Amino acid sequence: MNSIDERIKRELEAESLDVDKIVGENGDINEMFRAALKGSTGGVVKLVIGLATITGLVVAYCLWQFVGADAVSDQIFWAVWSILSGVTMIGFEIWAWMEINRAATQRAITRLELAIRDKGARLD
Repeated sequence: MNSIDERIKRELEAESLDVDKIVGENGDINEMFRAALKGSTGGVVKLVIGLATITGLVVAYCLWQFVGADAVSDQIFWAVWSILSGVTMIGFEIWAWMEINRAATQRAITRLELAIRDKGARLD
């Protein structure tokens, strides 16, 4: 009984090493980013990254106006707009990172499907 357990354990470890080799090919964040830009939603990802950059500039401008404002009402006005702009920028960035993660996950699942198919073909 013990030898069967050991054989199963060895076989599972060998298969997991094969899968790790396949999945490990696309682990770099730069490759994940490029893959998201090349995917079906690449244009939208580029648009959102551009909007996040513009919104970041708006945040910097609002903060600059806040620091330079003399009246308290002006400071409150620029503080509110800088907070709203910052929240908007964070939303854009979170969406972009989620899309990058989705594209990387989709590619990893596809690689696993191919690895399983290849293993099944070898068994036949």
